[in-house]
Amino acid sequence: MMSNVNEKAPVLLIRKLILIAGVLVVLFVIGLFVASVRLPGYLRERAIETLRTHFQSDVQFSNLQVQVFPRTRVTISDLVLRHNGRTDVPPLIQAKEIIVDATLTGLLLPKMHVASVRLIGLQIHTPPHRPGGQPLLKKTDEDLSKKYPIVIDDIHADDALLEILRPQPGKEPKDFQIHHLQINDFSFDRPANFHAILTIPTPKGEIDSIGLFGPWQPEEPSQLPVDAKYNFKNADFRTIKGISGTMNSTGAFKGPLNYLSVQGQTETPDFALNIAGHPEHLHTDYDATVDGTNGNVILNHILAKLRNSTLHVKGEVVDMEKNVRGRTIKLDAVSNDARIEDFLWLAVKSDQPVMTGSATLDAQIEIAEADTDILQRLTIHGQFGVDNAEFTSSTVQGRIDTFSKKAQGEPKATDLGTAVSALKGKFDVNKGLITFSELSFAIPGASVQLAGTYEMTGGEMNFHGKLRMDAKLSQTTTGVKSFFLKAVDPFFRGKHGGTEIPIKITGTKDHPSFGLDLHHGN
Repeated sequence: MMSNVNEKAPVLLIRKLILIAGVLVVLFVIGLFVASVRLPGYLRERAIETLRTHFQSDVQFSNLQVQVFPRTRVTISDLVLRHNGRTDVPPLIQAKEIIVDATLTGLLLPKMHVASVRLIGLQIHTPPHRPGGQPLLKKTDEDLSKKYPIVIDDIHADDALLEILRPQPGKEPKDFQIHHLQINDFSFDRPANFHAILTIPTPKGEIDSIGLFGPWQPEEPSQLPVDAKYNFKNADFRTIKGISGTMNSTGAFKGPLNYLSVQGQTETPDFALNIAGHPEHLHTDYDATVDGTNGNVILNHILAKLRNSTLHVKGEVVDMEKNVRGRTIKLDAVSNDARIEDFLWLAVKSDQPVMTGSATLDAQIEIAEADTDILQRLTIHGQFGVDNAEFTSSTVQGRIDTFSKKAQGEPKATDLGTAVSALKGKFDVNKGLITFSELSFAIPGASVQLAGTYEMTGGEMNFHGKLRMDAKLSQTTTGVKSFFLKAVDPFFRGKHGGTEIPIKITGTKDHPSFGLDLHHGN
């Protein structure tokens, strides 16, 4: 009898285990059924409440599907977030599809754990922000990390669009094509890693950026911390009318979103103004402060190197004309280590620079915001100086040589130097026309004071002023001409001896015309 009992015990145990397993399977199936029925409603409510609170937006989507087994997947179709319910502008955020992968237990945890989020067809349209208006995301005293605890291992979006809408009806929105966006280890209570590759429209080029952002600042979203590095490749200056060249830049930015500190450098081996079409190598090292909420930039310091010239620049890039496309650029440029030929080669269309020599510059530059040629938007007010200048044109230099000899009373001399010294003046640039005032220069035996204009596009000159020479008028020539000129020497006698006569310089930069200006001299 005992033997029969012992033989039946394993069988009974197996039966019990099978029964328990069966019950567990039934419970599991029932659990999946309940989860599949109840989970979509739970997730729908939680998703709507999170998005509505976080973005202050009405939330719409066409469908929410939940797959529980073998792995939990939530798919949201046609998501639309309308900021404050506005229908007069595009939605704040819209996506064709959002796919969330997680485990069932991860979704039901007090601090929800999500493995990945894929955003397909993502578009972000920032509503127009007017100065003094309410910020896009208002302050909130709620601790989002406690109210909506969540950890997302990976957020992934490719081929997305960021469109910044402008408050002025006449200004087109700025579009940024986001080719790749990846965020890792996202949570409201700590920084997250990100990697973004996007194209900016002006100057058009690709930016590759990697770093940290966050944690989210519920009291002031504009103070979102960022710490990242960037690589800006193949920026095409041809997208800015009037200039050309391809720029590459590297740097880093750090700080709150509304006060980013940005440092970096740029290399443009073929920078050119279209008016001249002469490519030059331009290198800059810069330190700037950027307001990431409105795009305004304060240029704390730029060290620019153009061929053999060095400039120190500071200024700002701001949106001043509210009904005009673009931003106004204001710069203060100073140089005590420059070459005049570098600037002339960049700005004047000629086979070679008109003049060579060491130069100094102090100028206030403004480029107005508009979608027109940069020359039509450029205004400059400044002063300059050039030492030991020499003209490269044989025609001009030949006339300067002859004139210097005459001014010294040695018209037949062959060994007198003719370098221009102390060339200086004040100038204003407006729509391609340079107006000079207090322009003066000296050559051996003479000095000249002029005022007038130079047209940058065609090279036309129109200058009037006075010429002072060490020699008397009769000493500038020989023979019979010298004899007859002695009669008029007293009429052109300078205050300190020699000669003082009114002159004019007209014609073009390549074919100048020098002559007496008796009309202006009266």
